[in-house]
Order: sequence, then structure tokens, then C-alpha cells
Amino acid sequence: MTPREFLDHCRGAATWVDWTDTTDVVLHGDPDIQTSRVAVTWLATDAVLKRASELGCNLVVSHEGAFYPAFQGTPSEDRHLAEKHRLIDELGVTLVRCHDTWDRMPDWGVCDRWAEYLGYPTEPRSVESPYRMCRIPGLTVEQVGKALLTKVQSLGQNAVGLIGRRDKRIERMVVGTGANTRLPDMFEVGAELILATDDGIHSTYCGLWSLDLDVPVLVVNHATAELPGTMALADYIRRAFPGIEATYIPCGFPPAAIVE
Repeated sequence: MTPREFLDHCRGAATWVDWTDTTDVVLHGDPDIQTSRVAVTWLATDAVLKRASELGCNLVVSHEGAFYPAFQGTPSEDRHLAEKHRLIDELGVTLVRCHDTWDRMPDWGVCDRWAEYLGYPTEPRSVESPYRMCRIPGLTVEQVGKALLTKVQSLGQNAVGLIGRRDKRIERMVVGTGANTRLPDMFEVGAELILATDDGIHSTYCGLWSLDLDVPVLVVNHATAELPGTMALADYIRRAFPGIEATYIPCGFPPAAIVE
């Protein structure tokens, strides 16, 4: 398999992606390099790239990007980008991003695997929607939050954020992933409780919205909501490309917290 063949497979499967404007591309390296060992990760840190090389993987498929523009133009970031490109070249690795495909891939992708991981009954989701509705059996927000905390601890997160009334009883929770947890959109599909991510909300105006509309919001780390789906990508690659070894490599997200 080559990186180009992997992306061609994604093009055939992901009919919801605008392939003229997508993040799912070769980020760096040779698109035609032959590979039999693939590393899958949520974020391609330098440590992940080095570990992939140690494992004999010359293709790394990352859900998130590796070259973000936010800090570009600053001396530290310009050095960082140059060093990262150089590291990838030295390791002989090709780096591919699989984001738009995997966000909404039915059954396998980050949205559906996150909802499945939570353990509640869910309603069907169209491929156009980035959200999934969970049916909650009349629990309070606090009860849901505590159950959620138990779930995410195994993913490396040891706290869950809450905005709103913890004693409110709810029956419908809408979950989203990544930076795409826009509260008004999630409310319009019938949310009584929203499960968002830290990168998908802004504490001030989302807090105001939540409190004034009395729609509680639970908040987890961006990566936490996407790790079950990212891990599933390794399984998917093995099934879609028989004979290819695919290994999931943790990347240090969610970030560790200091707890006394």
C-alpha cells in the first residue's frame, strides 16, 4: 500500500467530504512510498514520529495536523516547523492526515465510536451530521457526569467540566467531537444536555448561552472524544488493506493534570 492508495480509498468511502477542499492530504513525505507497516495516532508529535520509525512504520496516519498556522511567523514556531520537516525527512516517514474522512465515517469514525464508547442507546446519524443523540434514562446531569468521568479516566482524563444545573433530569444528550461542538446547532437537534469539547466551546459566551437557556454542558478534552475513533482507525486499515500491519501510538493527549 502507498499513502496515495490510502487516500484514494478514503475518497471512495467518504462521499461527505469535499475533496477539492479537505485536510485529508499528504502533509509531508513521499505519497508513493510502499509500506507494509502503518502507525496511527491522534497527533503526530515528534515522539510519535520517532516511535513509529522504531516500530518500522514508514507511514504515519494522524487524525490531527502537524503544521498549524496559529504561531507561524514567530521565531520559536518557525524553528519548530523547520525542525519537524527535517525530522520527518531524516526518519524516512510519510505523514498523512485523515480527519474529514474519519470524523463522520459511519460506525468506525470518531463521532460514532465516541457515542458507542459512552454506552447509552443512540439514535441513527446521517453522514452529514457531526453529532449523535444519546438516550438517557431520566438521569440527572450530575449522574451522567459521574458516569462520564469513569469512562474517560481510562482514556487518561481525570476531570470533566460542567456548566449549568447538576440536578436537572434529562433524557436526550447530544454528543460531538473535535472543535465542532457548536452549542446552538446541538441544541436545535433536540439536546437537553450537551457533551462538548474544550476546543469546541468558548468558556465565556458558551457559558452565558448555557446558563441563560438552562441547557447544561459537559466538557471533555478534544482528544478524549476522538481517541476511541482514532484507535478504531488502526483496526479499519487492517481490514481494508489485508496484510498491512497498523499500530495505534498514543501521543500524550489528553494532557496530564496535577491532582493532589
